[in-house]
Amino acid sequence: MKPISHMRFLFALLSTVFLLAGSVFAVPLMGASPSAAATSSKVSITLDEVTPWVDEKGTLKVRGTITNPTDHAISDPDLNLSMSTQKLDSGRQIENWKTDQSQNRRIAGLKDNGPDARKKAEKAEKAAQDSAKKSDPMTAVDTAFDDEIAAGSSSEFTVSVPAEQLGLQKSSPVSAWGPRGLSVQLDDATGRVASEVGFSTWYPSPKFDKTKVSILAPVTLPAHTADGIIDPKDLDKAIGKGGSLTAIMNILDTPGVGIALDPRIIASFESAVAEPPAEDDGSEPEETKTSSPESTETPATGPDAQDADPDANSNDQGGPDGLSADEEKAQEEQRKRLDTWYRDFLEKAESHTVIALPYGDPDQASLLNSDLKNLGTFAQKQRKIVKDVLPKAKTNVAWPVDGSAQRDQLGDFAKAGDETVILSNKQQPSLAGIHDNAHSKTRITADAKSSIDTLITDSALEHQSAQIIGSEHPASGISELVATTAAIQAEAPYRTRHLLVPMPRTAASANWERTVGVLADAPWVDPTGIDDLLDTDVVPRGLLQTGTKPKSIGTKAVQSLSQTRVTQKKFNSVFSDPASANARLDRELLSCTSVAWTLEGSAKSCADDAQASSEKVRNSLYLEKGSSVLLVTGEKTTIPVTIVNDSPAEAKMRIRMKPKTPQLRAEPTKTVIVPSQETMRVDVPVEGLANADVPTTIEMVATDDVTLPKDETLLVRVRADWENIGTAVVGLALAAVFVIGLIKTISRGRRKLPEQQLADAMARAKNDEQEKR
Repeated sequence: MKPISHMRFLFALLSTVFLLAGSVFAVPLMGASPSAAATSSKVSITLDEVTPWVDEKGTLKVRGTITNPTDHAISDPDLNLSMSTQKLDSGRQIENWKTDQSQNRRIAGLKDNGPDARKKAEKAEKAAQDSAKKSDPMTAVDTAFDDEIAAGSSSEFTVSVPAEQLGLQKSSPVSAWGPRGLSVQLDDATGRVASEVGFSTWYPSPKFDKTKVSILAPVTLPAHTADGIIDPKDLDKAIGKGGSLTAIMNILDTPGVGIALDPRIIASFESAVAEPPAEDDGSEPEETKTSSPESTETPATGPDAQDADPDANSNDQGGPDGLSADEEKAQEEQRKRLDTWYRDFLEKAESHTVIALPYGDPDQASLLNSDLKNLGTFAQKQRKIVKDVLPKAKTNVAWPVDGSAQRDQLGDFAKAGDETVILSNKQQPSLAGIHDNAHSKTRITADAKSSIDTLITDSALEHQSAQIIGSEHPASGISELVATTAAIQAEAPYRTRHLLVPMPRTAASANWERTVGVLADAPWVDPTGIDDLLDTDVVPRGLLQTGTKPKSIGTKAVQSLSQTRVTQKKFNSVFSDPASANARLDRELLSCTSVAWTLEGSAKSCADDAQASSEKVRNSLYLEKGSSVLLVTGEKTTIPVTIVNDSPAEAKMRIRMKPKTPQLRAEPTKTVIVPSQETMRVDVPVEGLANADVPTTIEMVATDDVTLPKDETLLVRVRADWENIGTAVVGLALAAVFVIGLIKTISRGRRKLPEQQLADAMARAKNDEQEKR
């Protein structure tokens, strides 16, 4: 045997390594391409209806859609409905069954209960009994497909199972009742293709104490608006078909539902339904001490007068706002719709518990921990808006974001006048190990000398409600929510408990109606008002805990809002009513601190919009650019300056001209008032002192000496009195010519003038020169 050379050995070793490495890398690559494409387009089942609970006379109905997005048809499909063999008496059992459905039994199938199978069964039943006897209801499975489900298609199905065919016990209702898991399964010749789960609760009329449930529905429309007031067009859309406020109105038809009302809703409706101002009667406006008719320019006499339409305010063009007759009519009809809805809402709300939220439903905990604490105080004071129209509304209940409230913040709430704080059971857990009463207390100080009432929300039901409301196919989630309430009831069937279930703090939707309706309709649930919950005895709970990662406004958003507030409030001193301007600003900024923005992570985007809106307001007061001005030294006069007020409020200011060299002296003007959306000319007193080209800066100054950012520059040319100087130069020139002529005459030897005549001529020349000067 020949020995193997080192080179051959090394080549064989490297070949083996590369071969093994290639197989290793080939495995994931081979598995990635076809299977990844398959997982992105799987056959799916969505449930559109699931009967949430069934009594001994009812029928279980499951309706849904099968979607086949693949490129292959499903041949010879078979559809089955299975039910868990055991009842699911706890939330943990419900969650476990969703992932492990081994303990199921089939209660309906396409092959056994489809149209063909039912026809055979009906024919056999008629042959076996008297034809006059009414036949019993049958289990039915109906589908929109026959022998296959085509590629890229969707097919609906419906499964109905009468209560007597569910195979569930009726003789011992208390021990037999409870939630059951449902599984819809689609199979073909190769096996399981798709499945989906739901729940239904078997309820053979057991007798026990019902669980009281208080439902709290926030009434708010989260959105950034420039003045913190919702536009009437958006309100009109919200009260229309499918609108969020329409959903709220429908929810109020359910007894026991409480609402947490955002003052922004009330303020927006009050603004939208206010009667339009009376038309101008043509009388002259009263003159003010700070302005005169001559100092105010209207669009028809301003610099753009040549472009103005002389018929802009005629009857053919509409009213004074530039609206046509049709537009005015549509606007009035909208106002009446909003007024009708608003009055109906207030009437319905009077029969429910109303909790007044701070303005904009802000994230109160985040405001307390930032430079925006004063903004939070303002928001709390605005709850009075709700109290003014609904006198029974509660303005002493705080509702921070789940997991965000700290013990020192509870003290801040108490100092602000709050007597109750809404917390999650994750922050104040039950001591009994079950879902306990929602009314409790928690201490504010470490020594437990002071405490505050708390209302504890049920986090499981709250989380499931939020999932339902955000789902395009909520039927499965609704059935699970009802099953969870049944499991809670089963924990202590003979103990009356009172739970609090809040709806998500976003705009309402049609899914809200379904969620509230199904909760209130469950036969083991007693929907009860929040006032009744507050009247219950306090139940001890665990110590206050902080959430692991409580939601809050981002640091960048808080900093942006804080800077915008400081800058804009300084600018607002220019307005005649700075308090109202500051209120509009704070309402706008609060719209960016709402819980809805916090939960969705969009606070920074809203803060950017608020900053841009603030900058627009600050740019809405400016001076028109003027051309250079020629002044005469020693003369006191005025330079006209035009102020433009495109802001939504009346401005109060004076104009200050600052020359950059001492050759020009300028005095500030008196204070003038510039109406909103108008232009005004103001005369600035000046005096030219010496010849120079003087650059000047023209500033708008508020009454508290705050200088507005939009200044303007102007070049003032100061010159001496050229007319008088010219006359003197001409006189001197004539005198010089006369003298030169005399000198030349004498030098040429001509006859001399008499001495007296020469003296008289010189005297006349001097007198003429002085007179010209």
